[in-house]
Amino acid sequence: MADWNSLREVGEDVSPPAFESLVRTARSRDRRNRIAGVAAALAVVGAGVGIGLHTRDEAGPPEPVHDPTPVVVLPDGVRALPTSAVGEEPPALDEGRYRFPLSDTLALDVDLPSGTRAEVGGLYILTSNGLLKVEAATERYGVAEDPCHGDGITRVGPTVADLVEAIRTQPGLQVSPPEPVTIGGAQGQYLLMRIDPDFDAPICRDGQVNLPGIDGTNNNVTPSYVGEWWILDAGGRRVVLQSMCDPCAGDPPSAIREIVQSITFPE
Repeated sequence: MADWNSLREVGEDVSPPAFESLVRTARSRDRRNRIAGVAAALAVVGAGVGIGLHTRDEAGPPEPVHDPTPVVVLPDGVRALPTSAVGEEPPALDEGRYRFPLSDTLALDVDLPSGTRAEVGGLYILTSNGLLKVEAATERYGVAEDPCHGDGITRVGPTVADLVEAIRTQPGLQVSPPEPVTIGGAQGQYLLMRIDPDFDAPICRDGQVNLPGIDGTNNNVTPSYVGEWWILDAGGRRVVLQSMCDPCAGDPPSAIREIVQSITFPE
């Protein structure tokens, strides 16, 4: 396996300033300067038409920034993610296929439209139409210990089935029955997730509910959240893809599903 870490530099506390207003983690309730889950990142563009993304430039998607540094092209024309210094806003990408390292030995390749940004070292894929979180669901991945008033994660077993079952039983969530899915040769389960309308979210801290994830980077969302989750087994390693829409009216943006369908896992 290749060492994908050589393609990016990222740490837990990397938090591009332009992105802090778009996402929040559960811990950001007490540590406002940390990066976090989706908060007012997405908004409806026309009734029943689609979802658009709030950015600092309301006129449209950001224009690609052409870095004088040569683009690193990998086999089959895949591009490595450009690096950016800590504290700098990541550049908007040109249209193309990019490699996102997930761990030392695991990465994914994905087709992205022009103007996409790889936020927090590639943890979030931010487009003009939506937000996708991509990560390796290691042994640290689990469900919220207290989805309403506390932080912390309860770890679950190592399989896709273990995680799916734990997610479907976490209080505060309304989760669809799992559907078998295959993404880039990796088999797994698809879930559609909302906040349970019978859950008293307004009494929670900030009126938000903690989502499953990894302690410190799991997200908290409002009752208007709708998310699509693809929980995959990529060669024995668990991967979670999350389409994140909050606030959301109706279904989540289809543009993110199209991006997910383009994902493969290089060996």
